[in-house]
Amino acid sequence: MTLLYVRLVLALVAAEIRLRERFPRLMWRLTTTRRQRRALMSELQRLESDPEFAAQARARLDAEFDQQLDRAFAELLRALTDPDSPDAHG
Repeated sequence: MTLLYVRLVLALVAAEIRLRERFPRLMWRLTTTRRQRRALMSELQRLESDPEFAAQARARLDAEFDQQLDRAFAELLRALTDPDSPDAHG
């Protein structure tokens, strides 16, 4: 298992190096900047130190989760009830 893990990590690192060589601008855009990391860190610190902000953030996450769950159920119901849907028959 360890040898497989090491090989997988080495393959991923090699793929990253090749991508950085062939598509430097794309890889530069995909890499997070310090400014983004600083913003995320400050938000995390605020979540830990401000209980009111943390409660609001949890409420937003719960609302978003509920919306996504409702959409997924609606799509599933539509797929199961629509006889022309390719997903209707498994």
